[in-house]
Amino acid sequence: MKNNEKQKSGIDAAFSRPLRPVYVVTRHGYRKRCLSRSAALNNLAHYMTTHAFQLVGVATHHPAIPVQRDGVTVYQLGQHTGGYLASHARCIHRLRRILARKRKVQKWHEKWDSMHERYVKERDELQACKPF
Repeated sequence: MKNNEKQKSGIDAAFSRPLRPVYVVTRHGYRKRCLSRSAALNNLAHYMTTHAFQLVGVATHHPAIPVQRDGVTVYQLGQHTGGYLASHARCIHRLRRILARKRKVQKWHEKWDSMHERYVKERDELQACKPF
């Protein structure tokens, strides 16, 4: 049986958890370390959604607003658009579903491996005491 742990999918490469209690999110040239899983998922969804919007050429923010600070005009970036926020929420939902599915598959593989090991052991014992 093939060992599936050696194969890394895109989600594994983008969302990893090293030995220390930190989640590392890497996607589309961005890299961020987060202490919580929810913050890591939020950042990953942000990177993915922003990249998708940039590819299509759709704005992710409302236009910049000129603001006076200390007698100098600076431009403050506008709020996220409704379309961006909806896409971000969908992306988080899909990422959570993908990770839940991966956990189910991993549990199934563990059950399969234990059952297969028992089967091979029993078969070897039967072959060893074969009377003919």
